[in-house]
Amino acid sequence: MARRILHMSSISTLVTTFPVQKPNDEELDLLETRPKEVEGSPIGLMEYYADCEPSTGNPTLLGIDIATPFKNYHEGSNISLSVRWWPKTTNHYLWSSEDEDIPTPHTPAALPRFSLHGRLESISKADLLKNLVPACFLKAHPDSLLWQPGNDIHESEYKRLVVEHIYWFGGFGDRARIGWLPLEEWQNVTMEEIEAYRLPGEAKKKEGASRWWRDWL
Repeated sequence: MARRILHMSSISTLVTTFPVQKPNDEELDLLETRPKEVEGSPIGLMEYYADCEPSTGNPTLLGIDIATPFKNYHEGSNISLSVRWWPKTTNHYLWSSEDEDIPTPHTPAALPRFSLHGRLESISKADLLKNLVPACFLKAHPDSLLWQPGNDIHESEYKRLVVEHIYWFGGFGDRARIGWLPLEEWQNVTMEEIEAYRLPGEAKKKEGASRWWRDWL
């Protein structure tokens, strides 16, 4: 489920912490006017990502040097990336599994989400070409054409978040798993498994559609 969500979604929350302000940091004072009181405080900001290296489970980011998460990381912050699943077609729906005869109402609180923890790593030119990373990222985010590497405004670079730990929150605890996932299992999920799986709210394959799903449609 987590790898399917990573593949189907493309918006995340990137979380870092503000570093300790260096003495006499005139550039920081002039450009950010950052309050000293936020030193060590976490900040989560929306960030684009794409699943451009699905064989690894490491999401791709387009890092802009001037952006707060990447500045914080380069100053020594830890980093995590949070993703949640929410179907695009509706805000509320009924979902049932093979183990449930009565459909269960699902809301954002009942749907799965997870947090990836690890480190940022620059993607080499060879890997950019091998995995067609720019094309993959632009397919997910056409507007990112404006801040691709080599643009005239900001310095940017493709980076991968090398996943080291995965915290999974499957929904309500009486029916969903909540806790850390084994890294080896995360890494060994195949693209065939990702494409075959369907998340709550996704259209089922015709040959496997159950009566309740057809009725709901």
